[in-house]
Amino acid sequence: MSSGMARSRGATARAPREREVSRGTVRLEEECLELDVASPRGIKVLRRWLGRVNGPAYPQPYLVEGPPGRFRLYIGNAAERVRTRHGML
Repeated sequence: MSSGMARSRGATARAPREREVSRGTVRLEEECLELDVASPRGIKVLRRWLGRVNGPAYPQPYLVEGPPGRFRLYIGNAAERVRTRHGML
């Protein structure tokens, strides 16, 4: 019985995260993947990724926020162009 209860709790714990993901929008642009994030949790996660993804040792991908809650992920030549434009050599 306790294992059934654990599954119920696990299913309940996952449901809010799935709903948060569905509130955002993903668009494919010519040079990037654009993410509009509606949930505060999603925005917080992506902002933490900024420091990890955009480190000097990693030329790509390149993640940019602006305006708040809208993120753009660049790869390849586009990442190099945007990093250079932002002064990240």
